[in-house]
Amino acid sequence: RRQKYRKLRRTDLSIIHSKMQQNRTLKRHVHTTLKNASSEILDYQNKMTQLMQDGPLPEDDEAPHEESTTAVKKSGEPQGEVAIASDSENDLREASESMVGKVERIPLMVSNIDLEIIFTDYRDQCEDIFDLCHSDIMDMRPTSRFTKEISEESWSEFVLSTYPEHNLPKDWESFIQEFFKPKVSLEEWISDWRDLHNQKINGNKIHKDLADAIYHILAPYIEAFEAPYNILKSGDLRENQYNAQFVSPILKYTLKAICNVDWRILEVPVESSKDRRNANINPIIDKVLEAKCADGLARLWLSREEVFLYEQTGPPDFDHLTQLYIHDYKLIRTMRDVLNQRIILHLKDGIYDHKNLASFGAFGHRTEVSLFWLTIHQKSYCLREYGTFKIPTAWQDFPVFSEVIISCLKFFVSIIVFHSFIHHPLLMPVYDQSFMRENIEVKRPYVEQKQKLLTKRRVHTIKQNQSTPDRPKKQKKSK
Repeated sequence: RRQKYRKLRRTDLSIIHSKMQQNRTLKRHVHTTLKNASSEILDYQNKMTQLMQDGPLPEDDEAPHEESTTAVKKSGEPQGEVAIASDSENDLREASESMVGKVERIPLMVSNIDLEIIFTDYRDQCEDIFDLCHSDIMDMRPTSRFTKEISEESWSEFVLSTYPEHNLPKDWESFIQEFFKPKVSLEEWISDWRDLHNQKINGNKIHKDLADAIYHILAPYIEAFEAPYNILKSGDLRENQYNAQFVSPILKYTLKAICNVDWRILEVPVESSKDRRNANINPIIDKVLEAKCADGLARLWLSREEVFLYEQTGPPDFDHLTQLYIHDYKLIRTMRDVLNQRIILHLKDGIYDHKNLASFGAFGHRTEVSLFWLTIHQKSYCLREYGTFKIPTAWQDFPVFSEVIISCLKFFVSIIVFHSFIHHPLLMPVYDQSFMRENIEVKRPYVEQKQKLLTKRRVHTIKQNQSTPDRPKKQKKSK
């Protein structure tokens, strides 16, 4: 036993010694790097001091310190020390950027107006602690309070200039519109649904992924409408059943028709939120807190990045204003966590351009689902709405699926554009034309989503909960 103990002790001592040696080597490397950087900064300071002593610097249109020298002249302070200090700060910034990488972000400008300056003033004056502005999120949706700080003309110009207009193959869109034209009876819908994979577009057989998407989306609705009573109008439907049976198939199969993702539903933990909350926790020693959960979550298979979240407030007959705001606040904050985690993963891969990086989300309330996307800019995040669609509650509403499926397909093309994970070669020409504006066809069975956004700001009002009627006072029984 003594020999075993001595061997184990020698092994432990050798491991500890090697770890200490590695730490000493790392410290020496860090010390050498900092020493070299400081020596370069000192040399630069000495050169600048010598130049300042010889006389004023020559005028240069691209001088990086023009503002600081102007401020020095106005204040009357010695110019040499201030110039050296500003130069050393810039050198430190440049040194950090050379090691970490310069993060490229774009400002939010419309008509030469910096929206982030307006947002900063709004955030400083906002007293509502649950407003998204205190999470550095600029809410540019048509129903937000922040948009009241911006004129309707400027807001409309911003929406139209940044709206992601993606085009589907013409045969896809024309087939969807043709298939969902009004029909006389439910039996006619069922007949066309069963014969879906045999139908053709301009003499060519329909693409398998589009046929599968339409088939699986319609299946639960046909089953529900064939039943003796309509469960969507019965009031006997809970949130999880409504999500799993009716809403999730729309998002799942339109998403999978565009890109290859891992889709999960019903209280799925969001790993990006867990990483944010447990950044300084050792998962081996300390207890790891649970992550936030979403009603729907999509991850990219190759990188395992979380890109799309879905949150549902309740069944179709659920109307609670407080829960509406709570779930909306939770979804947007979780979208911010997802975007932050994606930025961290890209920085680790050496990618510093975040202009085309975003997280995506959908928010369901009653029979309406809204689509959002979130981006990061110089001083804040920006939340924008892509559009909304209605969930049909009777077979007579089946033509609504034309708008639903087309809107979802175009919205999910954004994920492909932002992430470059092409799933179908058929759609490759579509992505090359992203964000290009084309003339809107007059004969469309629905209004374009961007036009709905412009109208939504003017006429949207949230339905308030009905006040409880006054109950008659109880009469005291006479003894």
